[in-house]
Amino acid sequence: MIPTGRLWALFALLAVPMMAAGFFPGLGGAVLALDALALALAVLDFLWARAVRLEARRVLPQRLNVGVPNKVELRLVHRGGRTARVRVKDGVPESFTAVPDEATLELPPDSETRWVYRVTPARRGRFDFTEVTARVSGPLGLVLHERVFPTTQTLSVYPDLRGASRLLLSGAALDLVNLGLRQLRRDGRGSEFARLRDYAQGDSARDVDWKATARRGRPVTRVLESERSQSILICVDAGRSMAAQVDGLTKLDHAVNAALFLAFVAVRNGDRVGLAVFADGVKTYLPPAAGRTQYRKMVDALYSTTPSLTYVDYLALFKELNVRLTRRSLLCVFTDFLDEEQASTMVAPLHRLARRHVPLCLSVKDTALQKLLRTPPPGPEESFQHAVASELLTDREVLKARVSQGGVQMLDVQPDDLSLAAVNRYLDIKARGVL
Repeated sequence: MIPTGRLWALFALLAVPMMAAGFFPGLGGAVLALDALALALAVLDFLWARAVRLEARRVLPQRLNVGVPNKVELRLVHRGGRTARVRVKDGVPESFTAVPDEATLELPPDSETRWVYRVTPARRGRFDFTEVTARVSGPLGLVLHERVFPTTQTLSVYPDLRGASRLLLSGAALDLVNLGLRQLRRDGRGSEFARLRDYAQGDSARDVDWKATARRGRPVTRVLESERSQSILICVDAGRSMAAQVDGLTKLDHAVNAALFLAFVAVRNGDRVGLAVFADGVKTYLPPAAGRTQYRKMVDALYSTTPSLTYVDYLALFKELNVRLTRRSLLCVFTDFLDEEQASTMVAPLHRLARRHVPLCLSVKDTALQKLLRTPPPGPEESFQHAVASELLTDREVLKARVSQGGVQMLDVQPDDLSLAAVNRYLDIKARGVL
């Protein structure tokens, strides 16, 4: 039994005649009778609330996506002859944000009521939804009867694969005329023949197929596409600097989302894609392979990856890649450049790898530091923070300039742009025949 504000207000009103009974002894009996009546009404209200027959169950999607609102549904079945007023709250995992976190519902007689809310997971992995709590109000509104329904369910939180799909289907910055759903292809200065088409103004003379032109009696252009079955190795930094929060997600989450989007596009493009997750050593390694099975292996390997609070050993990573990668490959390294002392150790070995492979470093801009620099410091403490942020960003730019030398390509973009920027750079490298 949980008293409501209405019951406490009733007791507060009864306190007035109780105090008056101290001056007028004849009122004592009447006050006791009123108190007994209030208690009787509260007990009766509680019995009515407890008699309400109620069932609850939760409907979850097959999987949740990190960093985005996911729909969850609660179904309340009321088996009774009068309307019931219920306040319901679901047992969401502690690291989730639920909106709204509870609701007050009017349940008609003999009905099933659905309450839909949304949860935003902050981390990937497996989580438990615990029991559903419902507080049924009596018809007088004096007390609540609390009930707990054992509806524990375990669910996996995956990277934001839906966001990657929306980007792919949106057509933003991607040539979806040639990037179809049935065949992912990007025409360019590749080495594989794609098709013949009529000559169009602006086509290069060296692209003209003279034999086909002679046969058809009109200029015909030979269209080449980027070579398939090339090797792409996606390296994801899972060190301590990737645990920093940027726009509601860790830098590692942004990197994982972009890595899986890039892997999806490369697999659809017929390329061989591999994965290396590293921190103070190589934690996970999947050799490059083609096909959807390889993509599913990458999803399974990345969905539970969490940042390790250790330094990053770039030398150990590049030594292992130097041994394992015998074929020229595109190395997409998702990492962070905020720790200059740590990141500077990658410069020399990365430049050595650039002699055999095509390295591409990708990082997320630290929006919190950028916002801090845009805000004028109002006091001494803020001025100190402003100076530190300025120094960190300056060192970051110097390090990026060092890394980008020696044939290493760089991408340093806003968190929301990382997935699209990575895929566009990959397609550009394919189109230029750099691999």
